[in-house]
Amino acid sequence: MEAEWCDSIEAVVFSGRREGSFYVSIYAKNFRKVLGFTPYPGTLNARITRRDHVDRYVECLARAKQVRVEPPRIPGARLGGVIVYRSMIMGVDAWIVRPDITHYKNDVVEFIAPVYLRKRLNLEDGSKITFRLALRV
Repeated sequence: MEAEWCDSIEAVVFSGRREGSFYVSIYAKNFRKVLGFTPYPGTLNARITRRDHVDRYVECLARAKQVRVEPPRIPGARLGGVIVYRSMIMGVDAWIVRPDITHYKNDVVEFIAPVYLRKRLNLEDGSKITFRLALRV
């Protein structure tokens, strides 16, 4: 079955809190088990700057198929699960990650992929991207 997609959403790339590589690395086995690939160790962060696009994003999340990735079991660590959504960034397959524990609001989107998205898409801070969410996978 072919995926059905939400309308395109625009966002601007920015450097995050520099924690993505740590968390993606410790969740890597769980991502591989659930998604079938080991992600590049880091996230691509983008901020949705238009209010109507933030609203569209929230609406798309509510309609999109979500997949839950459980946290790894690390003694003494307080880790939450992650909800992931299949997405497409300018023609490249990726997954949006929405951790149970986060510092970000709905205007920030974190992406993972099996490739280094900044390099693949030639992105830097301030680059504009468009992305879509899969409503069915």
